[in-house]
Amino acid sequence: MAEIYTCDGEEITVGLQGSAVCDEALRAARSIARDRNEPVRLEDDGELWDVHPDGRCVPGECWDSPDEYVVSHAT
Repeated sequence: MAEIYTCDGEEITVGLQGSAVCDEALRAARSIARDRNEPVRLEDDGELWDVHPDGRCVPGECWDSPDEYVVSHAT
């Protein structure tokens, strides 16, 4: 499964198919980044990627505050 967030950790979308199955999440992240004209964070099957408006996808750094992220985004 995959989720897309702003780089501040705000949830944009969840429940996308992960890259192990298809490229739905990456295509969605690229489209959202382009539409917003700012990078977004793609969490894809446990990996973090920063997706930029120009389509670049680079490995993302861990969230600034992992404990805060886990608590505020727990389902």
